[in-house]
Amino acid sequence: MSPAEAAAFERDPLADDAVTLRQADEAGKVIGFDAGVLEDWRTVLELVAARNSRLGAVE
Repeated sequence: MSPAEAAAFERDPLADDAVTLRQADEAGKVIGFDAGVLEDWRTVLELVAARNSRLGAVE
């Protein structure tokens, strides 16, 4: 990333979420790491979706 791209990224209101997603993606590449099944992540995914949805909370 260039310095200008990095500065633009840091100004993005979703930058922290993007970094968190990237870290989770990288952690998922660890051999032997058990991230569970998708259902284990339902609450987290619903909270993130609700926070970022223009339509409101996910039912």
